[in-house]
Amino acid sequence: MTTPAPTLPPVALHDTTGLYLTFLGAEQATLDGQTLKLRRRFCEILLILATNPNGLTGGQLSAALYGEWSDTQNQAVEVHRLSKLVELSSKPYRLVRVVGADFLSVQDLLMEGRTREAALLYRGELLPLSDAPAVNEYREYLHESIRQAALLSQELEPLWTLVARFPDDLELIEALNERLPREDVRRGMVQARMRLAQRRLCAS
Repeated sequence: MTTPAPTLPPVALHDTTGLYLTFLGAEQATLDGQTLKLRRRFCEILLILATNPNGLTGGQLSAALYGEWSDTQNQAVEVHRLSKLVELSSKPYRLVRVVGADFLSVQDLLMEGRTREAALLYRGELLPLSDAPAVNEYREYLHESIRQAALLSQELEPLWTLVARFPDDLELIEALNERLPREDVRRGMVQARMRLAQRRLCAS
């Protein structure tokens, strides 16, 4: 069962010029409006460079990708292959084209206190299948940031949106249940979802 979220105005579409990364629950990228076919490792490199606009040394990028098993030689090969698709500079490694990204937009919206819009744009966890250390760290940071913003918000809409997308997050469900007026007919649906989440938690 999926808890429905209220109908809200859509978030504005991004500009089609430059490089745009759609990595929330997806592994998609466009360059000047044209879709790029990217391997997961390429997505990881793009994410790491997008979140480090001043650039990284080869050693820093390798550590971000591989952690303690840092492999600068393999990282250099991957960057070389990626540079055939997306313009990169070296010394330090950084993205040359104008970059936009759904995850950067979510972060900016949260910084501006626009929690409802951030929740709408947060369509899933960041590169959920990646195990690169830097990606894991940023994924956890962004996910917890949007959760806490929704929990602290005075609006119900961000909670509705996140509960619909993460139906096993008991803390979010309980917060939504507490804030709904007693006469709200949707309380029964939320309480049913809460019981299911509690059962799954006990069974795990």
